[in-house]
Amino acid sequence: MSKEKILREHEISIIYSDRDWQILNSKRNRAINLLEMFAKEGLNPYVYGSIARGNVHEGSDIDLIFIQQIPSYRVELALNKNGFENYFREIIMATPKDSIKLYIHLSELESITVPMSNLDKKVSEFYDFGGKVDLSQMKADVRVPGIDKRLVLIKPNSQGHEEFSIIDNEAEAAKTVGISIETLNERKKVLLRREKHGRTGVFLKRELEINESTEEVLKNLASKKSIVRKKLFQK
Repeated sequence: MSKEKILREHEISIIYSDRDWQILNSKRNRAINLLEMFAKEGLNPYVYGSIARGNVHEGSDIDLIFIQQIPSYRVELALNKNGFENYFREIIMATPKDSIKLYIHLSELESITVPMSNLDKKVSEFYDFGGKVDLSQMKADVRVPGIDKRLVLIKPNSQGHEEFSIIDNEAEAAKTVGISIETLNERKKVLLRREKHGRTGVFLKRELEINESTEEVLKNLASKKSIVRKKLFQK
């Protein structure tokens, strides 16, 4: 996968073709099916990223996120009840300051993020940075503004969307997506650093075997790493 380049002094309007709308509707219908599956179990994740904004292509991911901390077995039980069996799981803590998350990969393009420790405001706002929608918004065909990895603000409209570089337009962009300027600047800093130095490794990454319990693996990690223990029991 090619690295997305940060765009500066960028402003353009994109009009979607019939094929663009077809791809978007197909992916959003699939996302609605996944959201409805969890809603039947009393769970309410969001879809975030390009599916929420609308600027999709054939290879766009369908990413779900639970904002509230919930037991992972409830998510996995819902998946198992609906015929999902061969999904891949991994526990990731990107940095020592980040929250602990369980990533469930249903396929190459479909994943679910489940927080295993509390999401603080900055981490939670990360998903607003990119744009997120819930089931009711998806059913109402709502698309929301969000910022992509190029540091470009995507603003949906009836014909497609408009794009603006957020560089030197940070305050307006933060207001548009509904996050603090501090969170926006921190995310911008990360993406600019990544452009210059490339991706860095994660602090903690543990792949789970099919027969392993997420909670048991977390318990074992907590017994060995004090930082994991503190995160798990942080109020």
